[in-house]
Amino acid sequence: HTSIMNNYKFNYFVYISSTIIHIMKNKILIILCFFFVLSCSKTTKIEQNSNTYENNTKKDYELFSLGNQLIEKNDLLNAIEEMNKIQILYPNSPYSAKARLVNSYIYFLKGEYEKTRADAQNFIKYYPGNKDIIYAYYLDAMTNYVLIKKPNYDQKNAIEAKNKFIFINNAFPKNKYEQDISLKLNIIDNSLANQLVLIGNFYEEQKNYSAALNYYLEIFDNYEKTLIIEETLYLIIKSYIKLEEEELAIKYASILGYNYSKSKWYKKSYNLLKNISPETVNNKKWYEKFNPIKLLLKEKIDKENKWFEPKKPKFKLF
Repeated sequence: HTSIMNNYKFNYFVYISSTIIHIMKNKILIILCFFFVLSCSKTTKIEQNSNTYENNTKKDYELFSLGNQLIEKNDLLNAIEEMNKIQILYPNSPYSAKARLVNSYIYFLKGEYEKTRADAQNFIKYYPGNKDIIYAYYLDAMTNYVLIKKPNYDQKNAIEAKNKFIFINNAFPKNKYEQDISLKLNIIDNSLANQLVLIGNFYEEQKNYSAALNYYLEIFDNYEKTLIIEETLYLIIKSYIKLEEEELAIKYASILGYNYSKSKWYKKSYNLLKNISPETVNNKKWYEKFNPIKLLLKEKIDKENKWFEPKKPKFKLF
């Protein structure tokens, strides 16, 4: 009886083992087939790419022109391919460097900002004397600019974009992108100023008027051309009144009245002053006797422009 049971166990073990081996063999076969198909497809792609370059009959400038036409048609993948052909087939051509920059621009259009930044920074590194290097700096700045968040969020990208744009205009005075950069700097400053107001408002709600005042004064000192300057002056006046600094409140009210006498924020400030010092505001142009400073005119944001889009590369073609 024991012998029969042992034989049965042995036969069962052999059956299970052979079944497992059979299953494993099938799995291995499937895996090998998968890798074979994959390698074949890669080989086919390599052969196709090789044939694409070998069969090319176009000159460098023709490929460059074709690539730009494809960009206009929003055929970005094929545009990249044409620019890659230039870099591979004509590495010493003046169009090779241009093609690399255009690829950065295409990556930007595709929303691949990390690739844009990497390509632009590599261009700056490997082509430091290239006359088109300004566009590489411009695209690098744009990768920060396009990621700017609303004022109630972190403004890290706004600050980085601002520093990069200022560098471009300082390093390359009267450059091709100066007007566009000025527009973008205006938008960035408005975003930063609005964030400072939000922070100041927070401290004001906590009745920490000194802390709030510091943020409002930073706007007055550094962002006087922004759209929020009138409201900021009103907030400064209100803060000084809360801190019982009447003379300083009057000083900033005179600046607001002198520069923006028709503003609703001036009217609010005027009403505040009437309560604390009615003799001071006893005539229509009372502020002139305080010799208030003339502020730079605030700049309107051009909403007709698509502020988030980069300018196309302005290259001189040969």
